[in-house]
Amino acid sequence: MADDRIETGSPTTHQSGPKSVLVVDDNEDICAFVMAALESEGLEVRIAREGAQALTLQRGRAADLLITDIFMPVQDGLETINLFKAEFPQTCIIAMSAGSNRGMKLDFLETASLAGIEATLRKPFSVDELLEAVRRVLR
Repeated sequence: MADDRIETGSPTTHQSGPKSVLVVDDNEDICAFVMAALESEGLEVRIAREGAQALTLQRGRAADLLITDIFMPVQDGLETINLFKAEFPQTCIIAMSAGSNRGMKLDFLETASLAGIEATLRKPFSVDELLEAVRRVLR
């Protein structure tokens, strides 16, 4: 049986060791859920509560993968995605969201996909859905 664990070599930094993931969400429960799932796969995980903080962390030590929520205070996910694409084009990106904002018909995950991200996750998602998306993106 094949091992489904995520490979830990880092193509972005060309260093050995665990791949690094930066998770951005203002919801502590989502951060804890994603962190636990990814750390169980041997990934190094850092947390930011909004996009500006994520950029500061990324500038200090680049992550291989950004997983960001769309709706956050200070700097939202769409702005964060655009800034990461401009400044860190080698970083893979997964956007997560419950979908559209109240009263709006626009699906922000579809909008994020147009920015050239690698994958989307619609909340709520399972551990299996999260890990499958991360495996696909970090191949």
